Amino acid sequence: AIVSARRASQPQVLRDIAVVQSSFISVGVEPTWYVDEPSLGDYKKLGLKAVVGGKLTAARNMALKDAAARGKACVQVSDDISRWEYRHGPRATEKGDDASNTAHEAAERYILSPVGAARFMLAKLRALAADAKDGKSPQLAGVYPLGSCSRAFGHHEEGRNHFILGDFFVVDKSPVRFDQEMTLKEDYDITCAHIAQHGSVLRLNRMTIAAKHATNPGGAVAQRDKKGTEEERNISILMRKWPKSFRRNPTRKHEVIMRWPGAPKQEEETKECDGSSGPPVKAVKKRQHVASKGVAKHVLKRPRGKS
Repeated sequence: AIVSARRASQPQVLRDIAVVQSSFISVGVEPTWYVDEPSLGDYKKLGLKAVVGGKLTAARNMALKDAAARGKACVQVSDDISRWEYRHGPRATEKGDDASNTAHEAAERYILSPVGAARFMLAKLRALAADAKDGKSPQLAGVYPLGSCSRAFGHHEEGRNHFILGDFFVVDKSPVRFDQEMTLKEDYDITCAHIAQHGSVLRLNRMTIAAKHATNPGGAVAQRDKKGTEEERNISILMRKWPKSFRRNPTRKHEVIMRWPGAPKQEEETKECDGSSGPPVKAVKKRQHVASKGVAKHVLKRPRGKS
Protein backbone atom coordinates (compact mmCIF):
# COMPACT_ATOMS: atom_id res chain seq x y z
CA ALA A 1 0.00 0.00 0.00
CA ILE A 2 1.33 3.41 -0.98
CA VAL A 3 -0.19 6.16 1.14
CA SER A 4 -0.35 9.49 -0.66
CA ALA A 5 -2.38 12.68 -0.83
CA ARG A 6 -2.54 15.84 -2.93
CA ARG A 7 0.60 15.03 -4.89
CA ALA A 8 -0.50 13.63 -8.24
CA SER A 9 -1.10 17.15 -9.56
CA GLN A 10 2.26 18.50 -8.38
CA PRO A 11 4.67 18.54 -11.37
CA GLN A 12 7.74 18.57 -9.15
CA VAL A 13 6.81 15.27 -7.45
CA LEU A 14 5.51 13.29 -10.43
CA ARG A 15 8.96 11.80 -10.90
CA ASP A 16 8.91 10.56 -7.28
CA ILE A 17 5.58 8.87 -7.88
CA ALA A 18 6.93 7.24 -11.04
CA VAL A 19 10.04 5.98 -9.22
CA VAL A 20 8.03 4.32 -6.45
CA GLN A 21 5.52 2.80 -8.85
CA SER A 22 8.21 1.42 -11.16
CA SER A 23 10.10 -0.03 -8.19
CA PHE A 24 7.16 -2.34 -7.61
CA ILE A 25 6.12 -2.95 -11.21
CA SER A 26 9.67 -3.95 -12.18
CA VAL A 27 9.47 -6.95 -9.85
CA GLY A 28 5.96 -7.98 -10.83
CA VAL A 29 3.86 -6.29 -8.11
CA GLU A 30 1.19 -3.66 -8.72
CA PRO A 31 0.74 -1.57 -5.56
CA THR A 32 -2.50 -0.01 -4.39
CA TRP A 33 -2.42 3.74 -3.77
CA TYR A 34 -4.53 4.93 -0.83
CA VAL A 35 -5.26 8.58 -1.54
CA ASP A 36 -7.49 11.49 -0.56
CA GLU A 37 -10.87 11.66 -2.30
CA PRO A 38 -10.39 15.03 -4.08
CA SER A 39 -7.18 13.75 -5.71
CA LEU A 40 -8.43 10.31 -6.73
CA GLY A 41 -8.95 11.33 -10.37
CA ASP A 42 -5.45 12.78 -10.61
CA TYR A 43 -3.87 9.54 -9.43
CA LYS A 44 -6.00 7.43 -11.76
CA LYS A 45 -5.03 9.63 -14.71
CA LEU A 46 -1.45 8.51 -14.07
CA GLY A 47 -2.53 4.91 -14.57
CA LEU A 48 -2.22 4.03 -10.89
CA LYS A 49 -4.43 1.54 -9.05
CA ALA A 50 -5.86 4.06 -6.60
CA VAL A 51 -8.62 3.94 -4.00
CA VAL A 52 -9.97 6.52 -1.58
CA GLY A 53 -8.31 6.07 1.78
CA GLY A 54 -9.19 9.39 3.37
CA LYS A 55 -6.85 11.31 5.63
CA LEU A 56 -3.46 9.94 6.65
CA THR A 57 -4.29 7.71 9.61
CA ALA A 58 -7.62 6.64 8.11
CA ALA A 59 -5.82 5.57 4.94
CA ARG A 60 -3.21 3.69 6.94
CA ASN A 61 -5.93 1.86 8.86
CA MET A 62 -7.82 1.04 5.68
CA ALA A 63 -4.69 -0.55 4.21
CA LEU A 64 -4.22 -2.61 7.39
CA LYS A 65 -7.85 -3.71 7.30
CA ASP A 66 -7.71 -4.66 3.62
CA ALA A 67 -4.56 -6.73 4.10
CA ALA A 68 -5.99 -8.50 7.15
CA ALA A 69 -9.19 -9.32 5.25
CA ARG A 70 -7.06 -11.07 2.63
CA GLY A 71 -4.96 -12.87 5.20
CA LYS A 72 -1.89 -10.96 4.06
CA ALA A 73 0.82 -8.93 5.71
CA CYS A 74 0.53 -5.19 5.10
CA VAL A 75 3.42 -3.24 3.59
CA GLN A 76 3.04 0.54 3.75
CA VAL A 77 5.23 2.81 1.67
CA SER A 78 5.59 6.57 1.27
CA ASP A 79 5.24 8.04 -2.21
CA ASP A 80 8.71 9.59 -2.44
CA ILE A 81 11.20 6.81 -1.68
CA SER A 82 13.96 6.52 -4.24
CA ARG A 83 16.17 3.78 -2.77
CA TRP A 84 16.07 0.79 -0.45
CA GLU A 85 19.45 -0.33 0.83
CA TYR A 86 20.91 -2.96 3.15
CA ARG A 87 24.38 -3.18 4.66
CA HIS A 88 25.77 -6.52 5.81
CA GLY A 89 28.88 -6.67 7.95
CA PRO A 90 30.22 -7.08 11.48
CA ARG A 91 29.57 -4.57 14.22
CA ALA A 92 32.30 -2.07 15.12
CA THR A 93 34.71 -3.50 17.67
CA GLU A 94 35.28 -0.14 19.36
CA LYS A 95 33.09 2.76 20.43
CA GLY A 96 33.01 6.06 18.55
CA ASP A 97 32.13 7.43 15.14
CA ASP A 98 35.45 6.52 13.54
CA ALA A 99 35.05 2.83 14.36
CA SER A 100 31.40 2.83 13.27
CA ASN A 101 32.25 4.57 9.98
CA THR A 102 35.01 2.06 9.29
CA ALA A 103 32.67 -0.88 9.88
CA HIS A 104 30.01 0.75 7.71
CA GLU A 105 32.42 1.32 4.83
CA ALA A 106 33.69 -2.26 4.99
CA ALA A 107 30.19 -3.76 4.92
CA GLU A 108 28.60 -5.27 1.84
CA ARG A 109 26.07 -2.91 0.28
CA TYR A 110 22.89 -4.14 -1.41
CA ILE A 111 20.36 -2.11 -3.35
CA LEU A 112 16.98 -3.79 -2.84
CA SER A 113 13.58 -3.67 -4.41
CA PRO A 114 10.79 -2.71 -1.98
CA VAL A 115 9.36 -6.20 -2.43
CA GLY A 116 12.65 -7.86 -1.51
CA ALA A 117 13.06 -5.55 1.50
CA ALA A 118 9.51 -6.26 2.70
CA ARG A 119 9.90 -10.02 2.29
CA PHE A 120 13.11 -9.94 4.28
CA MET A 121 11.42 -8.06 7.12
CA LEU A 122 8.41 -10.37 7.06
CA ALA A 123 10.65 -13.45 7.18
CA LYS A 124 12.39 -11.97 10.23
CA LEU A 125 9.05 -11.32 11.96
CA ARG A 126 7.80 -14.84 11.33
CA ALA A 127 11.05 -16.40 12.48
CA LEU A 128 10.75 -14.50 15.76
CA ALA A 129 7.12 -15.62 16.08
CA ALA A 130 8.13 -19.25 15.58
CA ASP A 131 10.74 -18.95 18.34
CA ALA A 132 8.52 -17.07 20.80
CA LYS A 133 8.06 -18.95 24.08
CA ASP A 134 5.62 -16.60 25.76
CA GLY A 135 3.27 -16.18 22.80
CA LYS A 136 4.44 -12.62 22.19
CA SER A 137 6.55 -11.53 19.25
CA PRO A 138 6.90 -8.34 17.20
CA GLN A 139 4.35 -7.81 14.46
CA LEU A 140 5.71 -4.48 13.20
CA ALA A 141 9.02 -4.21 11.34
CA GLY A 142 10.76 -1.19 9.87
CA VAL A 143 14.01 0.40 8.77
CA TYR A 144 16.65 2.56 10.44
CA PRO A 145 15.19 6.09 10.56
CA LEU A 146 18.18 7.95 9.10
CA GLY A 147 19.42 7.96 5.54
CA SER A 148 22.75 6.42 6.53
CA CYS A 149 23.15 3.59 9.03
CA SER A 150 26.83 4.35 9.67
CA ARG A 151 26.29 5.03 13.36
CA ALA A 152 24.14 1.92 13.65
CA PHE A 153 27.28 -0.18 13.27
CA GLY A 154 28.14 0.90 16.80
CA HIS A 155 25.27 -1.14 18.25
CA HIS A 156 23.11 -4.18 17.58
CA GLU A 157 21.82 -4.77 14.07
CA GLU A 158 18.25 -5.01 15.37
CA GLY A 159 16.26 -2.73 17.66
CA ARG A 160 13.36 -4.24 19.58
CA ASN A 161 11.98 -1.23 21.48
CA HIS A 162 12.85 1.61 19.13
CA PHE A 163 11.08 4.01 16.79
CA ILE A 164 9.70 2.57 13.54
CA LEU A 165 9.62 5.13 10.73
CA GLY A 166 6.29 5.42 8.93
CA ASP A 167 7.81 5.71 5.46
CA PHE A 168 8.34 1.97 5.02
CA PHE A 169 7.14 -0.76 7.34
CA VAL A 170 5.55 -4.20 7.47
CA VAL A 171 2.75 -5.38 9.77
CA ASP A 172 2.04 -9.10 9.91
CA LYS A 173 -0.80 -10.05 12.27
CA SER A 174 -1.96 -7.40 14.70
CA PRO A 175 -5.18 -5.75 15.89
CA VAL A 176 -3.28 -2.52 16.57
CA ARG A 177 -4.47 0.44 14.51
CA PHE A 178 -3.42 4.04 14.04
CA ASP A 179 -4.99 6.68 16.29
CA GLN A 180 -7.13 8.75 13.94
CA GLU A 181 -6.93 11.72 16.28
CA MET A 182 -3.35 12.14 15.06
CA THR A 183 -2.43 13.97 11.87
CA LEU A 184 1.36 13.97 12.33
CA LYS A 185 3.85 11.80 14.27
CA GLU A 186 1.48 8.87 13.97
CA ASP A 187 4.44 6.54 13.46
CA TYR A 188 5.69 7.31 16.98
CA ASP A 189 2.29 6.41 18.37
CA ILE A 190 1.91 3.16 16.42
CA THR A 191 5.41 2.11 17.51
CA CYS A 192 4.47 2.51 21.16
CA ALA A 193 1.11 0.79 20.64
CA HIS A 194 2.82 -2.24 19.09
CA ILE A 195 5.39 -2.49 21.88
CA ALA A 196 2.59 -2.29 24.44
CA GLN A 197 0.50 -4.93 22.64
CA HIS A 198 3.15 -7.37 21.41
CA GLY A 199 6.08 -6.74 23.74
CA SER A 200 8.43 -5.40 21.04
CA VAL A 201 8.88 -4.26 17.45
CA LEU A 202 11.62 -5.14 14.97
CA ARG A 203 13.79 -2.42 13.51
CA LEU A 204 16.49 -3.45 11.07
CA ASN A 205 19.31 -1.05 11.83
CA ARG A 206 21.22 -2.00 8.69
CA MET A 207 18.34 -1.30 6.29
CA THR A 208 17.73 2.27 5.12
CA ILE A 209 15.64 4.19 2.64
CA ALA A 210 16.12 7.48 0.80
CA ALA A 211 13.02 9.66 1.12
CA LYS A 212 12.30 13.38 1.03
CA HIS A 213 8.87 13.64 2.62
CA ALA A 214 9.92 16.56 4.82
CA THR A 215 10.25 18.86 1.79
CA ASN A 216 7.79 17.46 -0.76
CA PRO A 217 4.62 19.51 -1.32
CA GLY A 218 1.32 17.91 -0.39
CA GLY A 219 0.89 14.92 1.91
CA ALA A 220 1.76 15.28 5.59
CA VAL A 221 3.80 18.40 4.80
CA ALA A 222 0.54 20.19 4.09
CA GLN A 223 -0.55 19.49 7.68
CA ARG A 224 2.35 21.45 9.13
CA ASP A 225 2.05 25.18 9.79
CA LYS A 226 4.75 27.78 10.35
CA LYS A 227 3.87 28.22 14.00
CA GLY A 228 4.00 24.49 14.66
CA THR A 229 0.47 24.43 16.07
CA GLU A 230 -0.43 21.08 14.52
CA GLU A 231 2.91 19.57 15.52
CA GLU A 232 2.33 20.67 19.11
CA ARG A 233 -1.18 19.24 19.14
CA ASN A 234 0.14 15.85 18.11
CA ILE A 235 3.03 16.02 20.57
CA SER A 236 0.53 16.63 23.36
CA ILE A 237 -1.30 13.45 22.33
CA LEU A 238 1.93 11.47 22.48
CA MET A 239 2.81 12.91 25.88
CA ARG A 240 -0.66 12.10 27.19
CA LYS A 241 -0.71 8.54 25.93
CA TRP A 242 2.93 7.61 26.52
CA PRO A 243 4.26 10.00 29.21
CA LYS A 244 7.27 7.82 30.08
CA SER A 245 8.38 7.30 26.48
CA PHE A 246 8.80 10.82 25.12
CA ARG A 247 10.71 13.95 25.93
CA ARG A 248 11.21 17.19 24.07
CA ASN A 249 14.07 17.37 21.61
CA PRO A 250 16.38 19.98 23.15
CA THR A 251 17.75 21.19 19.81
CA ARG A 252 14.75 21.04 17.47
CA LYS A 253 11.45 22.87 17.81
CA HIS A 254 8.27 20.80 17.63
CA GLU A 255 10.19 17.51 17.78
CA VAL A 256 10.38 14.74 20.36
CA ILE A 257 12.77 11.96 21.29
CA MET A 258 11.35 8.51 21.96
CA ARG A 259 12.89 6.20 24.53
CA TRP A 260 10.75 3.25 25.58
CA PRO A 261 11.27 2.58 29.31
CA GLY A 262 14.17 0.17 29.73
CA ALA A 263 15.21 0.24 26.08
CA PRO A 264 18.94 0.71 25.32
CA LYS A 265 19.90 4.05 23.80
CA GLN A 266 20.64 4.11 20.09
CA GLU A 267 22.41 6.91 18.27
CA GLU A 268 19.54 8.27 16.19
CA GLU A 269 17.71 9.37 19.33
CA THR A 270 19.65 12.64 19.19
CA LYS A 271 19.13 13.06 15.45
CA GLU A 272 16.19 14.12 13.34
CA CYS A 273 14.49 10.98 12.05
CA ASP A 274 13.61 12.20 8.58
CA GLY A 275 15.06 9.42 6.45
CA SER A 276 17.65 11.71 4.93
CA SER A 277 20.04 12.70 7.72
CA GLY A 278 23.48 11.31 8.44
CA PRO A 279 26.72 11.20 6.50
CA PRO A 280 26.64 10.50 2.76
CA VAL A 281 26.74 6.90 1.61
CA LYS A 282 30.17 5.96 0.33
CA ALA A 283 31.10 3.42 -2.33
CA VAL A 284 32.31 0.05 -1.07
CA LYS A 285 34.05 -2.92 -2.60
CA LYS A 286 31.91 -5.41 -4.46
CA ARG A 287 31.51 -8.84 -2.94
CA GLN A 288 29.75 -12.04 -3.89
CA HIS A 289 26.15 -12.01 -2.71
CA VAL A 290 24.25 -15.11 -1.65
CA ALA A 291 20.59 -14.46 -0.87
CA SER A 292 17.93 -16.75 0.51
CA LYS A 293 15.27 -18.15 -1.77
CA GLY A 294 12.41 -15.73 -2.36
CA VAL A 295 14.58 -12.71 -1.71
CA ALA A 296 17.42 -13.12 -4.19
CA LYS A 297 15.46 -12.15 -7.28
CA HIS A 298 14.47 -8.88 -5.63
CA VAL A 299 18.06 -7.85 -4.88
CA LEU A 300 19.09 -5.46 -7.61
CA LYS A 301 22.56 -4.92 -9.01
CA ARG A 302 24.85 -3.02 -6.70
CA PRO A 303 25.96 0.38 -8.00
CA ARG A 304 29.26 0.98 -9.71
CA GLY A 305 31.57 3.76 -8.64
CA LYS A 306 30.55 6.43 -6.20
CA SER A 307 27.08 6.69 -4.76
